[in-house]
Parts: sequence; structure tokens; C-alpha cells
Amino acid sequence: MKKAAAIGNVIFIYLAALLPLLLFANGKNAFITGIWEHFFSNNVFIPLFLLLIFGVVMYIINIVLFLEVRRKRFTALELARTGMIVKLIQIPAYLFIFVMGLLCMVMIFTMGITFIFVLLDLFSTGMTGVYASAVFYQLRKERFIPVKTQICGVLASFVFCADVIAAIAGYRICVRGGKMCDGSSEKL
Repeated sequence: MKKAAAIGNVIFIYLAALLPLLLFANGKNAFITGIWEHFFSNNVFIPLFLLLIFGVVMYIINIVLFLEVRRKRFTALELARTGMIVKLIQIPAYLFIFVMGLLCMVMIFTMGITFIFVLLDLFSTGMTGVYASAVFYQLRKERFIPVKTQICGVLASFVFCADVIAAIAGYRICVRGGKMCDGSSEKL
């Protein structure tokens, strides 16, 4: 389940980044034009709808993963490492979507596309935020962090850009590990 959630979270944002590429290359490339005509009937809402369906499925998978973590199926280290890797792999897609959004803001006719990019980014950040909630829950459960740090980490995981920092911090806490929340140096 952990791998399915991690791979699905990465695939979602890269599919979201592929959507504007397909949209703007339509009519300029025979292969892409064929995809639009044969699979999507030249309708941009079809791939967007399919992407949102995939996103909902990924949200469900992330929620199921969170419930599995509550039953102690994974260690904090493996969850934190996977969460950090997912966040770092997603950075190029987020940068591409950001640049495309800036370019779409230049023309008044494409401002709606920028709004769609923002919604897809928020959707993806929320999806990976659910995953990060499982990470910080497990960190707390294994007594790597106190409750206040767990709350701050979970909240930061739902904020754009702060989520990457929170993922790296969660992993660093696991690697550094060895200290209990009460400050004793007993190994876990």
C-alpha cells in the first residue's frame, strides 16, 4: 500500500504537468493531435476528468495507508524516507506547472488554465499531505517527536513548499533518532 500511494502521488502530479503540454502541442505534433482526436475527442475536459478520478482514487489509497499506519504496519523511517523521496521527485513537475501558470497569466484568454493549475497543485499537495500525516503520526507513535511537533509537521505538510521542508525534517528526525520525547537517550 505504501508503494502504491507513493507511486500514485508522483504519477498524479506528472500527469497534471503533462496535461498542458498536450494541450499546447495539439495541432503542432501529429502524435499528440492523434491522441486528442482519438482518445479525447478534442475535449480538454475528458483528460481533466480522468485526472480528477485518478486523484480521488489516490486520496482513498492515501487514507487507507493512514489507517494501516495506525495498525503499525510500517516503521517511521521507511515512511519518512518514502515521503521525502516523493516530495523531492515532484519538484520538477511543480516547477513546470508554475512556469506554465505564469505564462498563462500573460494572456487574458488563458487565465482560466492558471486557475486549473492552482487547483491541481492544491489537490496534489493535499494528497501528499495525507501521506505525510501518516508519517508524522508514526513518528509520534514511535516517540521520535512530541505532539506539538506532530501537529506542526502535519499542518506544514498541507502548505505548498513547506511540505517539502516538513518531509525532509521528518526524515532527518528519523535518521538522527534515538532520543525519546522526554529527552532521555534510550534507543528505540
